[in-house]
Order: sequence, then C-alpha cells, then structure tokens
Amino acid sequence: MKIHFLVFDIFGMGGTGRTVLNVANYLAQNQYDIEIISVFRHRNKGFFEIDPRIKVTVLHDLVERDKNRTDLKTKFVNKLSKMKSRLIHPDDEAHHFFSLLTDIKMYSYIKNIDSGILITTRPSFNIFATKYANKGVPIVGQEHLNFQIYPERLKKSIMDSYPKLDYLITLTDDDTEDYRKLFEGTSVQIRKITNSVPPLNGELSNLDEKVIMAAGRLAPQKGFDLLIESFRKVVAKHPDWKVKIFGFGREKNNLQDLIHRYGLYNNVILMGPTKNIDVELSKSSIYALSSRFEGFGMVIVEAMQCGVPVVSFDCPKGPAEIIKNNQDGLLIEDGNVDAFADGLIELIEDREKRKRFAKLGLKNVKRYEIRNIGRLWEDLIREFEVK
Repeated sequence: MKIHFLVFDIFGMGGTGRTVLNVANYLAQNQYDIEIISVFRHRNKGFFEIDPRIKVTVLHDLVERDKNRTDLKTKFVNKLSKMKSRLIHPDDEAHHFFSLLTDIKMYSYIKNIDSGILITTRPSFNIFATKYANKGVPIVGQEHLNFQIYPERLKKSIMDSYPKLDYLITLTDDDTEDYRKLFEGTSVQIRKITNSVPPLNGELSNLDEKVIMAAGRLAPQKGFDLLIESFRKVVAKHPDWKVKIFGFGREKNNLQDLIHRYGLYNNVILMGPTKNIDVELSKSSIYALSSRFEGFGMVIVEAMQCGVPVVSFDCPKGPAEIIKNNQDGLLIEDGNVDAFADGLIELIEDREKRKRFAKLGLKNVKRYEIRNIGRLWEDLIREFEVK
C-alpha cells in the first residue's frame, strides 16, 4: 500500500517537514512505498536527509523555473500565478504563497491518486483533501496546532470538513480530548501520535559552555522578542553568558533592532538556520523555549535528547506534556518575562541542577524515539490494509 504525504515544502527547515521526514524515512526503511508530494520547492537541496527510496514529487518548482521559461512566458500561466488561491483557506498563514496555478497543480495531482493512503499535514490540506481526493482513498489529516488558536473562519471550515477525514492525528493529550469533543458523533477517528526524534548524530552536551540556545522560525509565535527582553535581566548578573538563536524569518530585522536597543549585541546572536541542530545543542548548556504557543514543542525533545535542560513558558499546548516541572526542566508562567529570566538564572547558577535535569530528560525522551512512534504509524497503516 502506497503512502502519500502532502506537504508545503519538504526541502525547507520547518518543523512540520522535519517531523514528516522522520516518519517517512522510518517507513521507507521498513519497506513501505512512500511518496512525498511537496507543493513547493524553494531551495536546491533539502535541509534534512530524505531516504533515497522515497519518491519526491514537486508540484511547483521555484528552483528549476528558469529552465521552464517557455511555459512561464505564456500569458496564461503568468496570469494564473498572480491570481489568489481558491483552494487554500484565506486564513492560512501561508496563503500568500499559493495561487490559482498551484491550485490547479494540486487538484490535478490529487485527482490522479486512486489508491493508497493520503496523509495531509496542515488544515488547508486537510480541508482540500476532504473535498477533492478520490473516494476510496483514505485521508489521514494531521493537526499540529490547537483548535482554539485558529481564526473563526478557519474554525468553521475545520468543523465542516474534518468529519469527512478517516483519521485526525493529534500531538498532545489536550488536543486529542479537545478534538474528540468537537467531533463527537461523527465518523472521524481521533488518534494521538506525537512527533518523534531520529537517532542522535551529535554528542551529549557537557553543560560547561556559557551558551543558551533557542531555535525556530523568526516569527511572532516563537516569542524570541520575549527571550531577548528576559535576557536583559540575565546579562546584568551574568554578562559572560550568551544566547544563540538559530533560524530565519520575517522578524529578523525587528529582533536585530531589539537586540541593539537593549545593548545586547555582544550577548544575543542571530545565527541563521542550521542543518545540525543536535550538534549546536551539544555546544549549549540551556535551551530556552519562549513561544507564545506551540503545537507540540519538538525542539524540547531534541534538547533533552542532547542532554540539555530546558526552560520553557507553559504556553499552550505542548511543553507541559513533555516537561516534568522542576524534574527535567522548568515550566514558567506563560508570558512572564521576569520569571523566565529567573528560571534561566537559576540554571546558570546551579550546574548540578542542570546535570540532574539533563539526566532525567534523557530518560523522558525515550518515549519519542522514532522506533516507538514509527510503530504507531505502522499500526495505523495496518488498519487500512485489513479493511
């Protein structure tokens, strides 16, 4: 049975792409026939490793477009590429990337899938699949965020469309409970399968470096402005410590301005993206998660896997499910910048606590190893095979 994953851009550095590849690579290594349908390709080479047994289909290639100039020069194609998408929900944060041209490419490709399982990875794709996938092709929708954070129009579309999914996969216990209540009495089955981590490539941190690490898209959701603000208090007591923020995004200039406004240019560094997050984690002593909300908090698991203790806001919905407060990390009152700074200072000043948290964190994250999460996906696939 072929497994088709529909994703935004499998070549990027986003968390969804990374978690999809963890599962897809595992399934390919276990003899499953895997296809990743990437709507876009924005870069020449993938940010993360893709198993060579996986078929990757790109619908709208922004790297090779110059080689297809004959097509792009046509007035018709140009016109389509400038018209707004009608298939992607207008409240999808990535709506501006899509066009009527990508709509046609998505629709045409999905209509040619007449067997296997279709796994969709964002609300707009989940909604799209319920409307246009061929009957008889099971649809497994993934939800990476909590229902309550979505705009009202998107909530309504979710309520109308998700009951037509075969399965909805959630990441946390809270989300599983919330979605089961929302779709009680419908046929869609809600199942929790958390994100997974692949085997560690780097070494464990020795917790001696005076470095606090953070990583993610430079976007308001990730709250790096809150981290920078909190570090003003930290650096007043510990001027020899630094924060390294890995990632890229539209907030880069705003964050750089904030760093200079607070005079932190020697202590807070925007590092750009990294392919080797585990290597960078191994050179850090604390991980700081300052997000305003998270679907899961994959990077918390990655930090723990590298033996790095985590200080995190208790934001909705993922961190509290991963971190056992004051045992393998610190959960800080959501949005409380002063308390966040105090948490960082607490771990800076207590290396033994860092070591204790790291040791317990290593035990905690074994449940997220790909061999365990991969088996849950295999169980799900087998349910379709016996139908």
